[in-house]
Amino acid sequence: MLPNTRALLTFAARFLLIFFLIVPVWFLVTPAYNRLLAVGANLLLALIESPRVTTLVGWKRDIVIVRADAPFRGGTKLQGFTGTLTHFNLILMVALVLAPRRVEWRRRCTVLVAALGLLFVTHVVYLLVGVNFFQQPELEAFQDPVGRLYVWGLNFYLSIASQLFPVLLWMALYRTIGGVSKTEDTEPEAAAGRWRI
Repeated sequence: MLPNTRALLTFAARFLLIFFLIVPVWFLVTPAYNRLLAVGANLLLALIESPRVTTLVGWKRDIVIVRADAPFRGGTKLQGFTGTLTHFNLILMVALVLAPRRVEWRRRCTVLVAALGLLFVTHVVYLLVGVNFFQQPELEAFQDPVGRLYVWGLNFYLSIASQLFPVLLWMALYRTIGGVSKTEDTEPEAAAGRWRI
């Protein structure tokens, strides 16, 4: 078996192990993270919404939209976001950062903090875009080309981009934080010893 193949299989095994170990932790922190996202989104809504009628509330495993111009009544259907769809990519991001071998812990922690911060911003932006989606009173609002593109963008993010983004972010951060020395660029065999996955 080639060394590169063995290294990739080792990385895959470590990734899957860490991934499944993180899942229970993610379920435990989801309510708290939902509340944190709601606070962040509400701070921005106060700046961009006029008049201010929308508030996001972290409630158990969901983020619920509360509107001042539509008081809640018994039987009213709640609108909001499901945590498993909004920030499931957190698990993927943490597993990607922790899976590689022979990475200094200081650098690993720096990458993890930067990645989680950028994901948090992405999640807040998604909530703001989603609030605008729910505010449309009629489905006809999404029948024009711009509306269809808007709906397609949301569906694409939920189905593909939300899981692809952590991978691209992980690759970019490991290339930029700490950099790549000239030795690694010119001597692949020497680099492999220090960057083996």
